[in-house]
Amino acid sequence: MLINKSKILITGSSGKLGKACKKIMPQAQFSTRNEIDLQNLNSIKKYFKKNKVETIIHLAAITSIPFCEENKKKAYDINVNGTRNLIKEALNAEVKHFIYVSTACVFPGNNDNIMEDEDSIPYPKHFYGLTKLLAEEIVKSFNSDKMKTTVIRTNFTSMPWEYPKAFTDRYGTYLFAQGVAKGLKDVVIFKPNNPIIHICGSRKISMYEYAKAGGSDVLPINLSEYNGPPLTQNMCLTSKYWKLYKLEDSDYNDE
Repeated sequence: MLINKSKILITGSSGKLGKACKKIMPQAQFSTRNEIDLQNLNSIKKYFKKNKVETIIHLAAITSIPFCEENKKKAYDINVNGTRNLIKEALNAEVKHFIYVSTACVFPGNNDNIMEDEDSIPYPKHFYGLTKLLAEEIVKSFNSDKMKTTVIRTNFTSMPWEYPKAFTDRYGTYLFAQGVAKGLKDVVIFKPNNPIIHICGSRKISMYEYAKAGGSDVLPINLSEYNGPPLTQNMCLTSKYWKLYKLEDSDYNDE
């Protein structure tokens, strides 16, 4: 299907996935925080007045689990109310497709043997996951003939690994950031019918294995050594409605 890449708006351009999307979809619009303040409706309206947008990939969010726990109002204002502000104005601006990028952290991740699909029941164990789930519900409520909405759940990071250690007992069906960006481009092109799509890898690996696969020199750590907010142990996703991607098919050098 033909798409006008110059009419794709990607928020959160300074984040890990935003940077990867710039490599995969360089002709798209990448808004800065100065151009779109999610807490300021006037700035959102001003952007849409100046720029023609047909598709939005909404990445901008506060993603740090500890920060969200310690700054709940800020996290709620950006992740939940900010998403509501953006999608309301997107509808007014006659945007045709709104894609919201969520997280595997909407699931509790307590069972090592579960692979969560799009029909699994979410139950976040921390405030970050809760804000993303609430935003998912807002986005789905806007789905209509005028504007299609798609919620994307995924799990990724960019390389090199940003910490000196990586967990050997936290798992996921990870992709590198560029792999997720390629999946998002597929969603823009093929417009899946299901309201939720999982963009994920085809195999379960630990964070430690993931960091090593990304070329990072890290030390192992396990959850018994961790002291902080509750963490999702098993972040494994699978999909009933979309293809699975191979970790090896994406470039881990996302910088």
